Amino acid sequence: MGFRSSITPLSLAIMRKLSLLFVLLSGSLQAQSIELMPGTERIFGDLQWLQSFEENRAWSLFSRTRFTVDYQEQTSFFTGAYLNYTLSSGFGASLIGRASTTGAASDIGLHFFKAHEHFMVFAISWIPLTEELSYSAFSIMRYTPSINRQWKLYSSLELFTSFDNGGHRISFQGLRLGVDRAGYQFGLGLNLSARGVDFASLDRNPGIFLRKQF
Repeated sequence: MGFRSSITPLSLAIMRKLSLLFVLLSGSLQAQSIELMPGTERIFGDLQWLQSFEENRAWSLFSRTRFTVDYQEQTSFFTGAYLNYTLSSGFGASLIGRASTTGAASDIGLHFFKAHEHFMVFAISWIPLTEELSYSAFSIMRYTPSINRQWKLYSSLELFTSFDNGGHRISFQGLRLGVDRAGYQFGLGLNLSARGVDFASLDRNPGIFLRKQF
């Protein structure tokens, strides 16, 4: 009886949303990585997929879908597809289509991409094709050196910022530090975001992450 009374309707709703979030993320057969991070403020989910179309990897498509569910049952999502043409130097051009909780748009940008066995960096900056002029930049860096034959260190840093004529709109930083075993990564995570010209709206969401790489 005491155990049942401790499960409130709100906690049940959050558990249902968490289950739905995991199903949505794991249900894509095209996913190359799935991450789930329960934090102190909200639950964060991320699905990523990268496909090269040629042996020299000049043409590639990168897609990403992100979800959040906070503990007041507020949800948000972002999904984007990046069609890239990359030169041997690592630099190239991108055409972007994206949709989110706030709307949809298309963009054009320049990127840099390099990947090695234990290190990867992807950085891109873009301007919109259909909206009021703005500037946005995104980068993600991963470093995964071997610890021994079975374990690796897993670390990643993600940065995003967006400006328009009025100045800073939004910025995001995501940090992950943990270990990797057989394609599973887990450890500590921290998401930071800020809105507005004076960065007055600051949001912190520390937590633990579980990531599966296929």
